Amino acid sequence: MAATPPASPHLIRRLIEDLRLLLLLIKDYVKGHYRDISPLSGIVFTLAMAYLLVPIDLISDFIPGLGQIDDAAIFLASLYFLEKDLYRYRNWREAQSHIEPPQD
Repeated sequence: MAATPPASPHLIRRLIEDLRLLLLLIKDYVKGHYRDISPLSGIVFTLAMAYLLVPIDLISDFIPGLGQIDDAAIFLASLYFLEKDLYRYRNWREAQSHIEPPQD
């Protein structure tokens, strides 16, 4: 099944949907329910999280407003890169919801 972008072009709505999918994907990945993630996407996500957690920044966080721009840009760029995997995951979740659990 092909990964399709969300129907809404609205940026904020799209960002919220991507964040929701990312959290659900991480949860299902940790539980072992979903493993169809490209290795490159895993590397990009890991590096983005490391950049956000390490106190060394391109722009110092001590500069109000400007200090958070590089963090936000890295996070948004990683979400943009991960979108293909996120929408493939969304399609997988939708397919899973149509499968009825076995009855005893």
